Amino acid sequence: MPLAITSSHRGAPRLRTRLIAGAVGALALACLVAGPAAAAPAPSRIGGDHHSPAVVLLSNAALAAHDTFSVTGSPAAFVDYVAKRGATSDAVAAEMGLDPTALRNAWSRADLQHQEALLAALTQLGVAYRSSTSEPGVGFDCSGLTAFAWGRAGLPLARQSGSQINAAARRDPASAVAGDLVQYPGHVMMYLGIGEAIVHASNPSTDVELSFTGRSVRFGDPTG
Repeated sequence: MPLAITSSHRGAPRLRTRLIAGAVGALALACLVAGPAAAAPAPSRIGGDHHSPAVVLLSNAALAAHDTFSVTGSPAAFVDYVAKRGATSDAVAAEMGLDPTALRNAWSRADLQHQEALLAALTQLGVAYRSSTSEPGVGFDCSGLTAFAWGRAGLPLARQSGSQINAAARRDPASAVAGDLVQYPGHVMMYLGIGEAIVHASNPSTDVELSFTGRSVRFGDPTG
């Protein structure tokens, strides 16, 4: 049975690539439908660099590989993308003290549009917090970061945290996937896929960073 993989990126039409069952299909299934990992105690504080330049570098490389696959549909390009996505995931896990296998599996379970949005957000680690701003490399507020990331993945979002979560399909911690929105009143973030791990534009003292929610939140899928 053929496996359909859909992706999009800014500046090009959304393409639907069909990979035929067999060696290529088996590879895609292995990469995109990973089984659950054993649970591990979830950390609540960053042990490494919450602005990690390594994560920025790796996520940019993974995003470029994603775009190549989106345009070409090449199995080799897909393999390259999965490898670069895994390297990015491992770097995030190392900085945050997360289980690297669990994080890889969480990212692989998300669809390619969610993956693209998440990688886009990670390319902006360390960028300044600026109120009412959504400009890559310059500044973001919380909803500006999520709007940029999901806009990069081809889905425009409103520029207000409450509007973003209210327009999203409701998810709970069991059904939420990497790239989904995470929100509490007045603040919206992007879910990293396990535990309370998120990337967000928090405030002028922390800027765009890797972090943990540490409180009760709502989850939402912008794709519905």
